[in-house]
Amino acid sequence: MTAASSSAVAAAPARSLPVAGSAAVDTASKAAASAVAGSPIRIQNVSHVFRRGDMVTHALDRVDLEIEAGEFVAVLGPSGCGKSTLLKILAGLLDHTTGEIEIAGKPVTGPQTELGIVFQSPVLLDWRTILDNVLVQIELRGLDRRRYLDPALDLLRKVGIEEFKDRLPRELSGGMRQRAAIIRSLIHDPPLLMMDEPFGALDALTREQMRIDLEKLWLERRHTTVFITHGISEAVALADRVVVMTPRPGRIDHVIDIDLPRPRDKAVITSAPFAAYCDEITESFMRHGVIRY
Repeated sequence: MTAASSSAVAAAPARSLPVAGSAAVDTASKAAASAVAGSPIRIQNVSHVFRRGDMVTHALDRVDLEIEAGEFVAVLGPSGCGKSTLLKILAGLLDHTTGEIEIAGKPVTGPQTELGIVFQSPVLLDWRTILDNVLVQIELRGLDRRRYLDPALDLLRKVGIEEFKDRLPRELSGGMRQRAAIIRSLIHDPPLLMMDEPFGALDALTREQMRIDLEKLWLERRHTTVFITHGISEAVALADRVVVMTPRPGRIDHVIDIDLPRPRDKAVITSAPFAAYCDEITESFMRHGVIRY
């Protein structure tokens, strides 16, 4: 596991999670909703500059954004515009050069432990089974593994890989490994979920199925979610709002409210309103020279 992912799963106060199917599920859902309700994100005038010797790279420039509790926000922009940098700053894995960031009213001054994070690669431990990779999150937090076993199996079932729970990562496809990484990020029921282009390396069919699976999981739990992507249709299909970024230095060009019904099934993603949102974003990128015909 990388240093960044280790920081993201550092020990945190225990939060009990009932066994799936138990009478305590409703109570836990209300508790999770309450936790999410206290976790809005405020980003004010945030910039970031990378310096290496005489080389200076201005990655982000004066970003202002507020994300409401329980909201799914996609941050969309061209490669190198600072999307991943912004997510790392939000997670406390990278210091911002200027500006302020608050989560649940508290300034971000270091790694945030009460969140789930998914990177571009699964970052699974080669010598542990898929189930054990999911539960490593629980072990690092010092929680009772037995209490989380049934919830872990239930989540693996929901994304279609429960039968592979005893396999090693090398025995699974890239899509299966990334499903396991997503479940690992959710197993402790975090109020915040941050995802850094989690489907970027997958083929188109697997990517679409994972988009469907992720929306189903989000609709069940309503974690406040920040989803980094460079896919226009993916952003529109998943998000409540799409934050459109300019080329580097990354600024927010505009924010689009996505007024489409959920779940975003075939009828929705082939509809005229869906296409109109995609066209609006495409035209924005054309104005900035990101897309040229």
